[in-house]
Amino acid sequence: MVYDNDRLYNFLVPYVRWTFRLMFRSLQVCGKENIPEGAAVIYAPNHVNTLLDALAVLSMEERPVVFAARADIFRKKGPAKVLNFLKIIPISRIRDGVEALAENDRTFQVASDTLNAGLPFCIFPEGRHSQEPGILPLRKGIARIALKAAGDMGKPVYIVPVGLVYEDLRIFRTSLKINIGAALQVSPVAEEDSAHESRRILLDLQDSLAALTAEKLPHRKAQVLFLRIVRVPLTFAAAVVMLPAFAIISLILRHIKDRAFDNSIRYVACYLINPLIILILSLILMAAGILPWWGVIGIGILSLIAPSLYYGK
Repeated sequence: MVYDNDRLYNFLVPYVRWTFRLMFRSLQVCGKENIPEGAAVIYAPNHVNTLLDALAVLSMEERPVVFAARADIFRKKGPAKVLNFLKIIPISRIRDGVEALAENDRTFQVASDTLNAGLPFCIFPEGRHSQEPGILPLRKGIARIALKAAGDMGKPVYIVPVGLVYEDLRIFRTSLKINIGAALQVSPVAEEDSAHESRRILLDLQDSLAALTAEKLPHRKAQVLFLRIVRVPLTFAAAVVMLPAFAIISLILRHIKDRAFDNSIRYVACYLINPLIILILSLILMAAGILPWWGVIGIGILSLIAPSLYYGK
């Protein structure tokens, strides 16, 4: 099952958490004490920055997190297998049609089983991303999952609201503040009371998310002239190493209209794909006798810190 222990996943996740923190000039997590210990937890973040929002939740949790994502990206078997490996399960929306919504029963059961297995579950209660100010009306899915899980386990489930506040959604390597709010307790209820309890959950969660995301982060200050001069050669070297990433980013962004995906694509290209390409090229050059072993290590390290040097200029 998606919540089962996976050695490869456990090996890769620390790298993802580390590089996610690298891509921000400042990353601050506030309110971790609000996460109930030893309890079934559903994270409920606002959704403004596509993939990066999920990585923000993953970065603040020491355990693996199972996520729900829109069902249409699971239509092809290849991507579906990758998403399942990443502990992501499909959830259908009303726009997917009435027949598709019926498939959510299985998703709700997997979510309940995930919580019963001791792992946190994360769902974006707005149902879609939006970079407009404020919180969109919340969908019923999160309340249904929480009530079902509480009923299945016979004990309370806690919905933890998470406010993701970005300094600037359009700029790579700015600041992010993760505000974790007070957990909302969801206890088992009788079937006839579930509709009323669901409305209460959604109203309380909406108010909490609105408060957690109301903050605005100050824009970063320009570096002093001395530091800007010192960075010039480092920035040039970083730009050279990142040429494959630039090509990938340019190619993909040319075909995507929704600008909310820009920084997610930059993250994947800069921290996941580009270091692998640079490593392969470096090993080829070393095998050809052009590059020494210490050069491979040096270029490898440079490829990891290159985005910080280039985008942080």
